[in-house]
Amino acid sequence: MKATVQKIPQRHGWSWRYKIFEEVVKSEDWHTHQEFELVLHRNFQGKSRIAHFEGLIEHNDLLLLSPGTAHSFESINSHEQTLCEAHVIWFSKEWITKLIYSSVELRPLASIIRDANKGLKFSTQTAEKVYQHLNNFDDLTPIGQLAVLIKILGELCADQSRTSLLSYASSAEKKKSDNDFGKIDQVCNYIDNHYSSEITLKKLADYMYVSENTVHRWFIQHFNESYISYLTKLRLNHASQLLLTTLQPISIIAENVGYTNRSNFNRSFKKYKGMSPSLYRKQFK
Repeated sequence: MKATVQKIPQRHGWSWRYKIFEEVVKSEDWHTHQEFELVLHRNFQGKSRIAHFEGLIEHNDLLLLSPGTAHSFESINSHEQTLCEAHVIWFSKEWITKLIYSSVELRPLASIIRDANKGLKFSTQTAEKVYQHLNNFDDLTPIGQLAVLIKILGELCADQSRTSLLSYASSAEKKKSDNDFGKIDQVCNYIDNHYSSEITLKKLADYMYVSENTVHRWFIQHFNESYISYLTKLRLNHASQLLLTTLQPISIIAENVGYTNRSNFNRSFKKYKGMSPSLYRKQFK
């Protein structure tokens, strides 16, 4: 079965991404993406499938997977009283490579990044330390959160009992997904370059030489949302940055991110951010 290529949405102003998934039942989702994934599973038992490896997930299961490694996780028994937790950190190869190169203190991390292509599993003790570092994570500033990530990477380096899951680095699945990566990158680059203008689903489909239904299916498969939802979030995230980093009038910012109607912009922004653009600027600038 071919893995679905997932596009991990990056927040503007951030170099990496952290997200918590809490589910009553975790269903299997065979997928791959272009980022490293550090995933911590808690409070459930399940099955993991990573390239040609299959194994069990126990409480405090901590794994590091390299870009292009197909994987899925599935709960095999759970209770509604205790939700399945997955704490996931994604970061790009380019970013972590530059970080290691420019920081001598992080050089021990190089071997871990290299060995992640075989799938690394860390001790439950390290997993618990990582979880403790993530407590109150959302209350921290972006710099504070980055400092926590550095501490977590330090915990990975200190773990001398880490093991590899794969007997060899799996490249076959990665090669099969290269075309998908290129296709998704092409879509994202087009939207990034044209989000301020009117880019309908038909225009994007014509650019990619496919049908509108095909583009719609790509977004559901690879982005886990519709094209309109993706475009709206992109525009509003750019608007958020402009509100905080410029003195441009809100009407001009709305036009710059593709809204021709100020009322529609205000309504969409409030729905997405929970407050009006003017209040967002006043509260966070």
